Amino acid sequence: MSQYPRAAIVLATVGALAATDARAQPTPMSVPTAVAPLNSAAADVDLGSVDTGPPASPTRRARHAIYVEALGRAGGVAGLGYGYQISRRVGVGAVGSINLLDGQRLYSLSPFVTLYPVGGARHRWFVEAGPHLARLVTPSPVPEWSGTSSNGVGGQLTTGYEYRRHVLTRVFAMVEVGRGGVAPWFGVDLGWSL
Repeated sequence: MSQYPRAAIVLATVGALAATDARAQPTPMSVPTAVAPLNSAAADVDLGSVDTGPPASPTRRARHAIYVEALGRAGGVAGLGYGYQISRRVGVGAVGSINLLDGQRLYSLSPFVTLYPVGGARHRWFVEAGPHLARLVTPSPVPEWSGTSSNGVGGQLTTGYEYRRHVLTRVFAMVEVGRGGVAPWFGVDLGWSL
């Protein structure tokens, strides 16, 4: 067998490889892509820092929060709250409660706006402000008297720490201003973020 057919096969193989290599090279109109090396170091690549576009639904931000509040804005021992995250830095919500005080009923509602000046997706410092609406009802123990009721409005400013990842935990201090003066207070929220 002569060397010319072998040389032709070698040249054809080298030419095919060169053509394949030329097609793999980026052109001015193509965008190069990064490929992780095929060795043990590939497992060390942190894909969390790569911008992959909008988050998929399993990792989406929890916008809703339902929680029980101890002390705090509820105006009594405990209340029930709901919060909605409008954006990463702004939210709205409300806490309500019904308390029985020596035969009287105290209805309380505290809507608020939340700002997150510092923090990430899980750990954040928050500031909230809003009114505190209260209604005190004294039912009549006898048929001859209809009972009494009175309404009050105050303002609240709250600040504290929030942890949010499936569960919601908040610890905060607050100040309330109303007809009775200024009162500092504190509270804790425990619940779920959905």
